[in-house]
Amino acid sequence: MNIFLKRVMAIAFTFTVATGLLGGMGPLSKVSAKPLEMGPQDPKEVEQFADEFFNRSELKDSMAGAAFVVVKGNKVLLKKGYGYADIEKKLPVDPDRTVFRMASISKVITATAVMQLAEQGKIDLNKDMSAYLGDISIPNQTGFPLTMKHLLTNSTGFEYGDGSELETRDLTREVPIKQYVSDNTPTVIRKPGEFYRYDNLGFTIQGYAIEQVTGKPFGAYVQEHVFKPLGMKNSSFRLTPGNMKELAVPYNQIGESIPTYATVPTELPGGGMLSTGSDMANFMMAHLGGGKLGDATILRNESVAEMQKPQLAIHEKLPNMAYGFEYANQQHYNGHYMIEKAGDMAGYHSNMWLIPDEKVGVFVTVNKDIEIRKPLLEAFMNHYYPNKEKSSKPHERSKQSLANFEGTYSDLRNRMWTSRIRSEEGKLIVKDPFGEHVLYEIEPLLFQDEQGTKAAFKLNSSGDVQAFYYDLKSDSWTEKLPKPQLYKDVSTDDPYAAPIYHMRQLRVIDEISNDNRFQPEQAITREQFIGWFIRWAGVAPSKNKPVFTDISNSAYAQEIQAAYEFGLIQTSASSQFHPQQLLTRQEAATIIWRMAFNHLGAEPQKPSLSGHTDAWALEGVRFVIGKQLFGPEVVKGKDGRFDYHSKRPMLKKEAASLLSRFADNLL
Repeated sequence: MNIFLKRVMAIAFTFTVATGLLGGMGPLSKVSAKPLEMGPQDPKEVEQFADEFFNRSELKDSMAGAAFVVVKGNKVLLKKGYGYADIEKKLPVDPDRTVFRMASISKVITATAVMQLAEQGKIDLNKDMSAYLGDISIPNQTGFPLTMKHLLTNSTGFEYGDGSELETRDLTREVPIKQYVSDNTPTVIRKPGEFYRYDNLGFTIQGYAIEQVTGKPFGAYVQEHVFKPLGMKNSSFRLTPGNMKELAVPYNQIGESIPTYATVPTELPGGGMLSTGSDMANFMMAHLGGGKLGDATILRNESVAEMQKPQLAIHEKLPNMAYGFEYANQQHYNGHYMIEKAGDMAGYHSNMWLIPDEKVGVFVTVNKDIEIRKPLLEAFMNHYYPNKEKSSKPHERSKQSLANFEGTYSDLRNRMWTSRIRSEEGKLIVKDPFGEHVLYEIEPLLFQDEQGTKAAFKLNSSGDVQAFYYDLKSDSWTEKLPKPQLYKDVSTDDPYAAPIYHMRQLRVIDEISNDNRFQPEQAITREQFIGWFIRWAGVAPSKNKPVFTDISNSAYAQEIQAAYEFGLIQTSASSQFHPQQLLTRQEAATIIWRMAFNHLGAEPQKPSLSGHTDAWALEGVRFVIGKQLFGPEVVKGKDGRFDYHSKRPMLKKEAASLLSRFADNLL
């Protein structure tokens, strides 16, 4: 995993969190204590529950440190540290002093500030955002206004939900929010409010709007109107010498310490908050208390209620967003209404869960790239709120109408994530990078798999299927794609037809010629492959100055720069990229490997190779062979070895096959 995630946050943790690839430790959700069925009550009992969870040997051996907090009403039932804030110094985690990066939990604080200004009449949640952005204008191709409500609910319709870099090692660098928004101004390409797609950039824009409305820096406003009233004395949106002294050392998955980094912009509304377990206890109690904590009031009760109710849902029984809060792994809510927010940055992973009806809040944060949140939630809910929901019975529907859901669906956040759906004997089969899943309809448009995870479809105004959401991957809806137009020179029985048309369906492949020919036997250039790759990965083209001196005239200059920033390609001594040079197969394999290893946590492969591959490309070629990311051009020899033809130029049909197969084997 990369030390600095930059735009990879939009991709890496989508997969690692959902699948537990971040150092999963097995069945941690099981606790031996008898379920209470009444919620947490006694501080000693809550501590016993937490100790049993965090002291399991498999977790202790994998973890660096953690802070765990449970509140009920206006009482803190538990705030406790486990493990080390600094392993080398044997410095234990102190929930009152140890500072962690909250990452995207920051979004709920930003949303709280927006709601304060809405109460004062300074922001209208349903007014066009242009009223709050000063001299910055957001291009909008839809003819429908973009509002603050759309930003709060991750339904902006932006072409890209992430800007350029999010982190920097230069701790002296100062990047104002206005500059960042100006440099990364998005374009609205879908009707706002119509689709759910996790959107970091939208919350940065909220922070900029707060600055415009109040005339104060974002961090100063939050400090004065949220942190100070709630006694959150160790919370800030700015890395300072003071909080750096208390900052938990971040560690990657294999236990290496990660150098301290700052956020970009310097005060990042969507992910830059630093805080402690104690401070987060105060924030949770304020939200559970209708906006009040002691003598302090940060929001009116009706504003809190509005923040905490579903505001965007693919189905009324499968909500996606409240204001700033979200819903994930809803099969573990055990029939209770819960809102939550997770956060992920390099070396820091956190989660906040609120059960408003029970006035209960839970918070956890760790300083290592491990995934404990899903098993912790499952253990907590099974212990305190055992599932009382009756199992849902399949809904009767004709096979003909069920067939309407069949098709190919592309994820709106990560284009490479493809779901293929077919109907069989009254059920739907979903094939995605997680594998195959069987869905049973439990009521119109609402489905459930055998593990209780729900999925749902959305229809457009014409009654056609428009979108699909499966709670196994909770950061985005997927969009149903029309069948691809056929090329004149690629027959449907061609062995490369399926991947070629997969890439065309995802709008990755350029319309190469006016006569609708793909030219599958033509070799692909370096610039064209990078263009395909960046579009396929769903990464925004970079707006930064190119590091290569020979790409200014390339049609793919911004994509090439993005690939460099993403760590997929490297500079040479001559600072040239040679964009129109033909791409070799070993170069393509290396790019795939860098994406897989650096950003998706993939492990090296060790197949036996024949033929000649340069030493620098061996890991990439071995990975491509080991994961079988090739077409008929590669066959296994009688000696059990594979010749990848590493130095031969890659053909366009082979490039399409490589990307398509990688998309289907991301995990």
